[in-house]
Amino acid sequence: MLGRPAAGLPGWLGILPYGLVLLAVFAVPVLFLLRLAFGDAGFSLAHFIRIAEVPIYRSVLLTTLSISGMTTVLAVVMSYPLAYLMATVSPRVRSILVVVVLLPFWTSALVRTTAWIILLQGNGVLNRILMGTGLTSEPITFVYNLSGVLIGMTHVLMPFVVLPLYAAFRGLDLATVQAAEGLGAGPWTVFRRIVLPLTAPGAMAGAMIVFMNAIGYYITPALMGGPAQTMIAQMIADNITRELNWGFAAALSTVLLAATLLIFVIFQRIFGLERLMAGGGGTRGGEAFRLTSRGRTSGGILTAACGLLVALFLIAPILIVFPMSLGSSPFLSFPPTDYSLRWYANFFATSKWLDAFLRSLQVAGLSVTASVVLGTLAAIGLSRTGRRWRPLLETVFVLPMIVPVIILAVGLYYLFAPLGLVGTIWGLAIGHTVLATPFVFITVRAALKAFDTNLELAARGLGAGWVTMFRRVMLPAILPGILAGAIFAFITSFDDVVLALFLTNIRTRTLPKLMYEGVAHEIDPTIIAAAGLIILVTIAVLAINLLLSRRR
Repeated sequence: MLGRPAAGLPGWLGILPYGLVLLAVFAVPVLFLLRLAFGDAGFSLAHFIRIAEVPIYRSVLLTTLSISGMTTVLAVVMSYPLAYLMATVSPRVRSILVVVVLLPFWTSALVRTTAWIILLQGNGVLNRILMGTGLTSEPITFVYNLSGVLIGMTHVLMPFVVLPLYAAFRGLDLATVQAAEGLGAGPWTVFRRIVLPLTAPGAMAGAMIVFMNAIGYYITPALMGGPAQTMIAQMIADNITRELNWGFAAALSTVLLAATLLIFVIFQRIFGLERLMAGGGGTRGGEAFRLTSRGRTSGGILTAACGLLVALFLIAPILIVFPMSLGSSPFLSFPPTDYSLRWYANFFATSKWLDAFLRSLQVAGLSVTASVVLGTLAAIGLSRTGRRWRPLLETVFVLPMIVPVIILAVGLYYLFAPLGLVGTIWGLAIGHTVLATPFVFITVRAALKAFDTNLELAARGLGAGWVTMFRRVMLPAILPGILAGAIFAFITSFDDVVLALFLTNIRTRTLPKLMYEGVAHEIDPTIIAAAGLIILVTIAVLAINLLLSRRR
């Protein structure tokens, strides 16, 4: 990028709208909530002392850290063979594997959790396969325990490791590997001394993102775990919805927020914000990375086979649940005995399902519109701000995607209830706007870094006003980034469950909330049809994003 931005839109004017929104519906509710942790009448540490002294709360904190740690380790270990496989195959096969990773990454976490419950339950697909092949004589308990939580959370969060690790593999210099071979190094030595150290930063970046997300996770542990797997986010929600103990919930939120921000600060200092939106990429076009110049060794073949199994693990819920949604039986089975659109017809014929679906689209439309305007203005404004303030502002602007959603949900409920916004689509749309705007900001910010400001200078020098310059010069250049951000914003809104649990009621609930309520009690085939519909929407959105990526 050359030159300096011409005078036009002042930096503060672009930053101000998003800054005011963050202040009003992010900072204020979160700070009000955290204030309750230190007492209503006066300053007190009683709630924190209770957390430290009562064994059950210490146990929940330990469970949260241990499950998050185990999920992170599993995600890293399983990502290595898949990232290696993606980097060492032909471009066509690589494209398929990238889709295999991205499709679950974009698919609703609730849909994936629902799919795993169906796959792992006592009469589920996996147990029927095990008993049918004679490997077991009775069903194995895979779900509603630790194994269920680990499987579900690893599946949801593993793409955060696969994508930066794959980019690290693609960035390896083949000349380094060939030089090591020339000095007599074997495949294992090359991997241990060259590949592992050079890919470790990518793995570590992904691991920190996974751990940062895992400690505040709510949906998967709530649906796939048992009482022994209760995590801190669930404890926060229970203290609000069941105990009505706002002060203690605020204290738990303070502990969770402090841990999350500490990890984020470390992450930012080591890797930077760009890693939060890291994706697959490479530095050598279509050339495949090779661990040796002689092709795959026996170890390489074994690693590639493990990579295929991990890819199957990622795509299995979608491959199994969507066909199940096409069955006509009232009992879930795979493969279906016969196929029909019975449950899809029931979905569109039943008012509660159709209304919830349309309401989700309506809320997503409102939040996408607002987040695109706010995020784009903020990105442009930041590009016109002094370098001294940019790192701080960037950090502040992405905080809503860092702070656990349960904290924002409880804070907004505390703020919106007296204002009459709880139970309205406007309250939920405002909350979703806060969640979605950082995605738009990051993608537009990246697009602006590639924008040549000399084009802006030339347009302004020819007499074009700033609005004309933006419409004719800048907007076409950054439009792919804006559209990509809009897609992320749509998925963020359409997929949300946690905010919907607190900010909607039975008359205004969204499709994810209705599905969550059904899964939490009893899964009927209409829920599977809803999941299939969300998968179709996700595939369409992913296809649009891939087309936009090719045009950038």
